[in-house]
Amino acid sequence: MRIRYLIRYFITWLLIFVTQKVVFMLVNMGLADGAPFWSCMAVLWHGLRLDITTACYLSIVPTLVVLVSYFFRQFPLRKVLLPYYWLTAVLIAVAFLADTILYFFWGAKLDANELMYVAKPKDMLASLPVWQAVAAFVLMGVVAYHYFRRQRHATPARLAAPGSRFGALLILPLAGLIFLGMRGGVTQSTANPSYAYFSSHQFCNHAALNPAFNIFHSMFKVQDLEKEFDRFSEPELESVLGDAYAPDPSLADTLLSVQRPNVLLVIWEGAGMAMVGSDSVAPCLQALRNEGVWFSNCYANSFRTDRGILSVLSGWPGMPTLSLIKRTNICSKLPSLASSLRAEGYATSLTYGGDVDYANMRLYFSETGFSTVRGSHYFPASQNTSAWGVHDHFLLRPEVLVPSDRPFFSTALTLSSHEPWEVPMQRLRHPRWNSFAYTDSCLGAFIDQLKAMPLWDSLLVVILPDHGITYPGVHSTADLRVSHIPILWVGGALAKYGECDRLMNQSDLAATLLAQMGVDVAAFYFSRNVFGRSFGRRHQFALHADKNGVTLIEPEGSWVYDCVSRTLQPDSDAHLRFVEASLQQLYQTTAALPRLAREQQ
Repeated sequence: MRIRYLIRYFITWLLIFVTQKVVFMLVNMGLADGAPFWSCMAVLWHGLRLDITTACYLSIVPTLVVLVSYFFRQFPLRKVLLPYYWLTAVLIAVAFLADTILYFFWGAKLDANELMYVAKPKDMLASLPVWQAVAAFVLMGVVAYHYFRRQRHATPARLAAPGSRFGALLILPLAGLIFLGMRGGVTQSTANPSYAYFSSHQFCNHAALNPAFNIFHSMFKVQDLEKEFDRFSEPELESVLGDAYAPDPSLADTLLSVQRPNVLLVIWEGAGMAMVGSDSVAPCLQALRNEGVWFSNCYANSFRTDRGILSVLSGWPGMPTLSLIKRTNICSKLPSLASSLRAEGYATSLTYGGDVDYANMRLYFSETGFSTVRGSHYFPASQNTSAWGVHDHFLLRPEVLVPSDRPFFSTALTLSSHEPWEVPMQRLRHPRWNSFAYTDSCLGAFIDQLKAMPLWDSLLVVILPDHGITYPGVHSTADLRVSHIPILWVGGALAKYGECDRLMNQSDLAATLLAQMGVDVAAFYFSRNVFGRSFGRRHQFALHADKNGVTLIEPEGSWVYDCVSRTLQPDSDAHLRFVEASLQQLYQTTAALPRLAREQQ
């Protein structure tokens, strides 16, 4: 009976995991991106290996309890295991539902990097209308209860007295099989997410990947950044990269009439070119193009706010396997526009209409040079009316963002152009585009107010997004139509106007701006001055990091690198070497930041 129970318990979890995959694919089929039917069916087979591993982990406690039962005449097995069943039911239900629901919005599997979002259910569910948030909690309870019932059903109420205590030895071979299952088999490699990757369609790979295993694996994986992409020796690394990231503070073109202007940086939530690149959605931004410098060939470094703000403010490229803002000992050592300008006598402030403690943002802002950091609590309660906090027409106002100190570097993070796309204006039929039209109108009114103020003549306003977003018909954040973003410089401090079509990343803003202001850029290791004298002679490229993937963009085309399989599509050895060398340099430099900071003290 004991061995039969353990086998039934193991099979119960396997059936649950297979059902999860079917539900995941049905809910997110709109993101399948043309995956053929046979690939979707193959998900069940290719996901089985990690399902077995996860079921083996879940079987550890029942196996130990069964071993203990050999020392009792009558053992209340079900009663003893009920707390464990409730715990596993809730954890597996939360992992499954959070992964399935958030995949619809994020297009990426949930892992430990995203647990900082799940740890704040209020913020996580702000992406959903109230009724959907309530439904999610109810559904979570129903699914957890179902999983509890399945485990309970597989368990006999009592175990009869064993014929002999030596019968416990029969469990040992089963325990050995459980260990092998946890390890992932007898091959050299141990169980890891790459086991589930089998298709050229990422949706199928994601569907095959067991969500509970993925979270567990990433949570307990110690990420040695120095060895994460360790392929080249130091001479080889220098040979492959060349002068791609060599600092160049020189100026081939001077854009400013005032070398040390007041700077107002507006980071517009999700405002990729696909969202705001037309007059129909963003007429105010498009009109301002004729009054400033429009960077038309720029690509976001990453796909989410917690990555994007580091690229904008610190000039740091997106990292495909890590949310760096989560590593507090490292992100606090990053260079930043705020720290550089604060050292030059600037008053530095950052204002966000939402929860500034979200995703560890306050620590990053405070540690990297912002003397004033304000979130939704800065605004009166009557203005905290959106799902995320304060709508943009309350944020984008001179009395909020223009301090009395001179000179100043003031940064604003908008939030209205975000799910659930609920804004106090109705101009366009589709809610997503309407939310961007609303923020555009707020931005236009804000610039008009600034123009009427005496400080306009010495003011530089920089407008750019934290990242691009997907939209109906385009579901992948790796799509170049999503990662393509605008940057606009406007203000009375500009001496020249026009379009800059140089291929660049949003992380290049830091070095480009500081070089124009005559501020040292040496600490910004990966930020390139696009108006430097050597920029046009260098390798022209941009990099966009997705979850476990990197897209290399060049004038001739683009290549997608998969960090799990370590392959490049389309195949090109030269481009593969460049991407892996860039990642190695990025990860090793990131790991060295605490040491570099100590050496500079």
